[in-house]
Amino acid sequence: MREGIERKGLITVMETIGIEVGNSNVKIGLFYKERLVKVITFPTKDIECFKIPAFWNNRKPVLIGIASVVPQINTLLKEKFSIYKKKVFFITPSLCGIPLKIKNPDRVGVDRVLNCKAAIEFFNSDVVVIDIGTAITMDYASRKGFFGGVIIPGPFLWKGALTSTALIKDIKEVRAKIPGKDTSEAICSGIRYGIPGAINSIVSVYKKRYPSVKVVLTGGGSKEFNKGIEFDIMRKYLGLEGLGMVLYGMYGKTRRM
Repeated sequence: MREGIERKGLITVMETIGIEVGNSNVKIGLFYKERLVKVITFPTKDIECFKIPAFWNNRKPVLIGIASVVPQINTLLKEKFSIYKKKVFFITPSLCGIPLKIKNPDRVGVDRVLNCKAAIEFFNSDVVVIDIGTAITMDYASRKGFFGGVIIPGPFLWKGALTSTALIKDIKEVRAKIPGKDTSEAICSGIRYGIPGAINSIVSVYKKRYPSVKVVLTGGGSKEFNKGIEFDIMRKYLGLEGLGMVLYGMYGKTRRM
């Protein structure tokens, strides 16, 4: 029998729903306590067409939280999840339960902070989190706080920067080869080997400064580039897992209020 929470003589399963909104994709997670049990992913640009699957209609979450870096779709997302008759919380960096040791903490992406929160919990160590998405972030954090990081363009932006030139318009997806025998091969090789090279170079600086650091890889591009990157563990839904931890902690606080 699954554990539950006693409330007015009833037993309710401890479920929460977390929604992580990125520039490219929206990830929706169903959690039992802090454990991620189901994920739905869809393109951020298709938010207006999104419908909650029938499987989710009979869920009874105690909390719903949205962590978004695309604020223009927040209102629409909130409306779509109003079917659960629960208050929807917008999760900001300051609600993530980790001190923000940076300039302008209200402007940091909440996804970066959630990534680090989850990684610290998994390792109980200081961490560097590499998130390969539209941009690539490489952030450092420890139990003492989130200390910021490094941002470089992601694979799509690398390619987009080159296709904006006058002579390079049509880049075909081909197998990376060095040396590339035509423009497409040369560009695909530059991306395939250049991104891991840049990441490894930056991580080496972190490791010199923080010798005990653990390196965690996540993001939509992690599967494509993981073979060329030095890391300790890969977590596909790291930010979503961090969001589940925050929601579980928030529910404990709301019950005591």
